[in-house]
Amino acid sequence: MFLPTLAAVFYLFAVIAAFRMETPLKGLLFVLAVAGVSGILYLFILFPGISGLVVAIMLGAFILKQGSR
Repeated sequence: MFLPTLAAVFYLFAVIAAFRMETPLKGLLFVLAVAGVSGILYLFILFPGISGLVVAIMLGAFILKQGSR
């Protein structure tokens, strides 16, 4: 019961933060980013082997992309 309540409060704060962004587009992108990270974490809990590999690949791609700038 504690974890679902904690998750609901986290999403409530995320929505409040999204409404306080400079533009509605930034708020929408923030909500989409929070939903994406939550989805990845959910997959990591459901399928630790497969999603762990996917997360490692995504982080590697992000790090390589940042290094090429």
